[in-house]
Amino acid sequence: MQINLLSFKPITDTISINLYSEKVQGTHPQFVYSDECPELWKQHADKLSECKRLFCSFNNEEAECKGEKYTATMNLNNAPRFALNYFRHLLYNHFRGKVAAVGIDYVDNVEVWVKDTEQPDNKTTQFLRFSLIPQSKNISEGFELLVSFNGYSVAYNRPISELDIEETHYRVIANGEVVKYKNITPEHKSNITQIYPVINRALAAQFGLKEYRTRTLNKYTSTYDKITAFCQQYLFTTDFNILNINPTNFLTIPNEKILRVADNSNVLLFGNNKTDLVPYNGMKEYGPYLPSKRNNVRFFFIAQKQDVKVCSKLYDIFCNGLDKFVNNTTGEISYKFKPFSDFIKQPFNTDQNSSIFFDNLDTAIQEITTKLQEKKLEKDCFYIALYISPINKDNTSSPHHDIYFKLKELLLDKGITSQAIYREKPDTSGFNFHLPNIATAILAKIGGIPWQLQPSKNKNDLIVGVGAFKSEKIGERYIGSAFCFNKDGIFQNFDCYRDNDLDHLVADIRKALMHYVVEHDKAERLIIHYYKTMSKRESKPIVDMLFRLGLTIPVIIVTINKTEESEIVVFDNNVPDKMPISGTIIPIKTNEFLLYNNSKYKQGDKCDYLFPVKVKIAKLISNGEKGEITKPEVTEMINLVYQLSRMYWKSVKQQNLPITIKYPEMVAEIVPHFSDAELPAFGKTNLWFL
Repeated sequence: MQINLLSFKPITDTISINLYSEKVQGTHPQFVYSDECPELWKQHADKLSECKRLFCSFNNEEAECKGEKYTATMNLNNAPRFALNYFRHLLYNHFRGKVAAVGIDYVDNVEVWVKDTEQPDNKTTQFLRFSLIPQSKNISEGFELLVSFNGYSVAYNRPISELDIEETHYRVIANGEVVKYKNITPEHKSNITQIYPVINRALAAQFGLKEYRTRTLNKYTSTYDKITAFCQQYLFTTDFNILNINPTNFLTIPNEKILRVADNSNVLLFGNNKTDLVPYNGMKEYGPYLPSKRNNVRFFFIAQKQDVKVCSKLYDIFCNGLDKFVNNTTGEISYKFKPFSDFIKQPFNTDQNSSIFFDNLDTAIQEITTKLQEKKLEKDCFYIALYISPINKDNTSSPHHDIYFKLKELLLDKGITSQAIYREKPDTSGFNFHLPNIATAILAKIGGIPWQLQPSKNKNDLIVGVGAFKSEKIGERYIGSAFCFNKDGIFQNFDCYRDNDLDHLVADIRKALMHYVVEHDKAERLIIHYYKTMSKRESKPIVDMLFRLGLTIPVIIVTINKTEESEIVVFDNNVPDKMPISGTIIPIKTNEFLLYNNSKYKQGDKCDYLFPVKVKIAKLISNGEKGEITKPEVTEMINLVYQLSRMYWKSVKQQNLPITIKYPEMVAEIVPHFSDAELPAFGKTNLWFL
């Protein structure tokens, strides 16, 4: 297997550079630490004995540096951190003027923009974006260049000099550079008729541009082809003379470094302990692993009066199935979708005349509130509302979009879970593909278990998932939490807090630990699945809390990027689709891995071509210091991520992120819209958000 890394050597091993004792205020020059150039510090021991670093500039040292000046010879092989910054500087300057544009991405990597051969709109110009990221000794024993395809961007074909733009948060292409609008320089503005805005959502709305998404059947091979073509055109040439690139091919991952998840980690249990790898097949053939223990479940509709017919149609589908067909020869009955009671093993019982209908969207919540107060709720009944939404969930610009959130909160306050169905879906030809997802989510909400993992014989661990969502509308990031008391993927508690409310999270972990110890005598480890790299500021309160409890258990923090990892990818050149088999684990840095988490279980399987998930593992021992991760712990932790991604009950389609990240993120997306941005008590123990 090959990874999208090219090995290279510097053109020269040493460079001469001027270093300064101070930087100019407001600038961001490079710097050199004492251990990166020990000869200079030794030579000027009298002046530099208390100095830890000196400043330098690759572009304009007079504007960025000042103070005492020193000249040093830097050995690039002995100072890899400095060398990587120097290589980025070389790459940026080399490509400026040779491609459509060059810029810096959000993590300070060089990004090269190449004009696409396909242009879907004559009002705009579409570009392909490639990142060039120098690395040191991640896969090989030397320097490496990561070449990744970052997707598409579009620029408007009219310059800013001809436009009246109110928005200020956007980028432009100016003199072959991609820069933020606020960072346009006087030099850029001297050619203001050649500065073009890069389209974002706000500008697309202002200019009346439709969003165009390039779709490919296999984005994995498409990515491989684009990266390969870029390398052939721009890197494997005599013109590229700033680095000694090995042009033979991408680096090969040694077989001994490739890991696998445990056998049968993808096996799911369904009714009567029957097994399958595919959730839909298992539910269809064997039924759920465990139907709801609740017998007295009552369904009722909430809808606008004009959607009464939609409710009637759904009632008929749930009771009688969709498109029943009887074979006249065999007498065999088949459906596009089985009756509700057959698919999830739960009667579809409703109270007569129990549905709630409102007149118009402007007064919907007031009307529903009044009718809910009038509705007689039996104490021994568990209620679930089927909300027929007149607003598509993606239509965030609708003035009535918040009805969904307000209704969710209103129902949770009354201990009622709910399922939203967009009113136009039942009339679409593909509604039968949505019905298994709807039924599975409903089963989970009423306390059933659609499918289960194979029984685990692992240690007694408390598993905590923390996900996050930042709403553009609200402008704040919220984090959600989920607590699992064993590795079967059944969660016991959810909550949501503002991003900076660490105390709340730590308090909830403490309560969960105490509960776990009571139930299981002891907890051997605390495993935290976190949506980003956990800082010491975030981890220290947790370690301190364990110390106060007298628990000396290790804390294993598994960072799981919530977006697919398309920056670093591995290609299997032995198969046409290039996609590694599901469960393949590739080490990319110390304690950092790619997990291929798709549904390709053998060569030739049809699957969604999902990019890998990046997983980072850290271990904190009882004193809060980092501990060493063993190879068995690595495979155990990644195996847990792999399994928990198969416990997603909002859909019968395979997901690539574990529910420890997905579920809390879903909670964190909705709760900020609630009146007090707090989760009602009932919502902390029910899967209402599916």
